[in-house]
Parts: sequence; C-alpha cells; structure tokens
Amino acid sequence: IFIFIRRHYVYIPFFIILFIYFSGCFCSTHEERRITVPGWLLLGPSALYYWYLATEGQITELFLLTFFAMVAMVMFQHRKGLSPDSNGLFLLYSFSVTLLLVALWVAYLWNDQVLRHKYPGLLYVPEPWSYYTLHIRKNH
Repeated sequence: IFIFIRRHYVYIPFFIILFIYFSGCFCSTHEERRITVPGWLLLGPSALYYWYLATEGQITELFLLTFFAMVAMVMFQHRKGLSPDSNGLFLLYSFSVTLLLVALWVAYLWNDQVLRHKYPGLLYVPEPWSYYTLHIRKNH
C-alpha cells in the first residue's frame, strides 16, 4: 500500500476532491437531474481527459477506486430518495465513458507482447506514449 501511495501521491488529493464534490451533487427534485446540451457536448472531452489521465499517469487503480466509490455513493443516496443532479450526472457519465475508453484501449492492445512485458501486473493498462513510440513513430 505504501508503494501505491508513493507512486500516486500527487493524484490522491485530486480524486478525493472530485469525490467530495460528487458527494454534494444530489437532489430530490426531478428537474435538476438533467444534463444540458452544453454538458453533453463537454462529456466527450471530459472523458477523454480522464482517459488520458488514467492511462498516461498510470493511475487506473485510483480512478477505479474513485469510480466505485461514486457508484456506492449513488446507491447509498438512492436509498435516501436522492439522485445525482446535473453536475453529479456529468461527473458520473464522464467516469463511465472513461471506463469504457480504458476498456477499449486495453482490448485493442491486449495481444501486444512488447507492451505486456513493459506493463506487468494485475491491471494491464499501457500508456499512450509507449504505444506511440513503439508503433506510430516508427512508421513516420
């Protein structure tokens, strides 16, 4: 656990703050539970940013921990009759799309033996920069 904290100490406060923010994004009214059109337009760039952060920063474990804590918070608040408001939905949807992007990234590079050797461990999530230097830069 100390190795995990030492490797990710810069990102831990960021994800704690995101979770604290998310925990305040619940309401009981139906009207505030909709994401506006600009919110939907920003969902892609937001998810892409979190994808890059989770893959290039090698903080997938921390990202997953935060995502599952958010899902647990939604289930806990739902029992109290509360649902995420538009800000909470935006953050939850951003993390969900990011999780999908990370899964697609890993599936795409699943059989790459060079990257598999470079990124051993329980979670195989190669960095985009490593993929670029290994496969794309050689071709240009």
